[in-house]
Amino acid sequence: MEQNYPIRDKIEYIIAFVNEFGRRFGLTDSQAYRYLKTYDAISAIDQYYGALHTQDFRGNVEDVATYCRRMGGRLI
Repeated sequence: MEQNYPIRDKIEYIIAFVNEFGRRFGLTDSQAYRYLKTYDAISAIDQYYGALHTQDFRGNVEDVATYCRRMGGRLI
Protein backbone atom coordinates (compact mmCIF):
# COMPACT_ATOMS: atom_id res chain seq x y z
CA MET A 1 0.00 0.00 0.00
CA GLU A 2 1.34 3.39 -0.99
CA GLN A 3 1.61 5.97 1.76
CA ASN A 4 1.01 9.62 1.01
CA TYR A 5 3.80 11.88 2.19
CA PRO A 6 3.56 15.66 2.40
CA ILE A 7 4.57 17.10 -0.97
CA ARG A 8 6.73 19.69 0.79
CA ASP A 9 8.83 16.91 2.37
CA LYS A 10 9.31 15.23 -1.00
CA ILE A 11 10.26 18.48 -2.71
CA GLU A 12 12.75 19.40 0.01
CA TYR A 13 14.28 15.92 -0.24
CA ILE A 14 14.57 16.09 -4.03
CA ILE A 15 16.17 19.56 -3.88
CA ALA A 16 18.69 18.38 -1.30
CA PHE A 17 19.31 15.24 -3.35
CA VAL A 18 19.98 17.22 -6.54
CA ASN A 19 22.37 19.47 -4.61
CA GLU A 20 24.27 16.54 -3.11
CA PHE A 21 24.35 14.69 -6.44
CA GLY A 22 25.81 17.76 -8.11
CA ARG A 23 28.39 18.17 -5.37
CA ARG A 24 29.41 14.51 -5.67
CA PHE A 25 29.90 14.71 -9.44
CA GLY A 26 31.13 18.31 -9.79
CA LEU A 27 27.95 19.61 -11.42
CA THR A 28 25.92 22.74 -10.82
CA ASP A 29 22.44 22.23 -9.41
CA SER A 30 20.99 22.89 -12.88
CA GLN A 31 23.28 20.36 -14.52
CA ALA A 32 22.57 17.76 -11.86
CA TYR A 33 18.81 18.28 -12.20
CA ARG A 34 18.92 17.96 -15.99
CA TYR A 35 21.04 14.81 -15.76
CA LEU A 36 18.73 13.21 -13.20
CA LYS A 37 15.65 14.24 -15.19
CA THR A 38 17.11 12.91 -18.46
CA TYR A 39 17.68 9.46 -16.99
CA ASP A 40 14.30 9.37 -15.18
CA ALA A 41 15.88 9.50 -11.73
CA ILE A 42 13.70 12.37 -10.50
CA SER A 43 10.61 10.22 -11.10
CA ALA A 44 12.27 7.26 -9.40
CA ILE A 45 13.22 9.38 -6.37
CA ASP A 46 9.63 10.64 -6.17
CA GLN A 47 8.22 7.12 -6.54
CA TYR A 48 10.54 5.54 -3.96
CA TYR A 49 10.72 8.47 -1.56
CA GLY A 50 9.15 6.37 1.18
CA ALA A 51 12.17 4.09 1.29
CA LEU A 52 14.87 6.53 0.18
CA HIS A 53 14.30 9.14 2.88
CA THR A 54 14.94 6.51 5.56
CA GLN A 55 18.29 5.42 4.11
CA ASP A 56 21.80 6.86 4.10
CA PHE A 57 21.77 9.96 1.88
CA ARG A 58 25.24 9.48 0.38
CA GLY A 59 24.51 5.83 -0.30
CA ASN A 60 21.35 6.88 -2.11
CA VAL A 61 23.35 9.26 -4.31
CA GLU A 62 25.61 6.37 -5.34
CA ASP A 63 22.61 4.08 -5.90
CA VAL A 64 20.86 6.65 -8.08
CA ALA A 65 24.09 7.22 -10.02
CA THR A 66 24.16 3.47 -10.71
CA TYR A 67 20.52 3.64 -11.79
CA CYS A 68 21.34 6.48 -14.20
CA ARG A 69 24.27 4.53 -15.66
CA ARG A 70 21.92 1.60 -16.30
CA MET A 71 19.58 4.01 -18.06
CA GLY A 72 22.42 5.27 -20.31
CA GLY A 73 24.07 7.95 -18.16
CA ARG A 74 27.81 8.41 -18.42
CA LEU A 75 28.87 9.91 -15.08
CA ILE A 76 31.49 7.81 -13.30
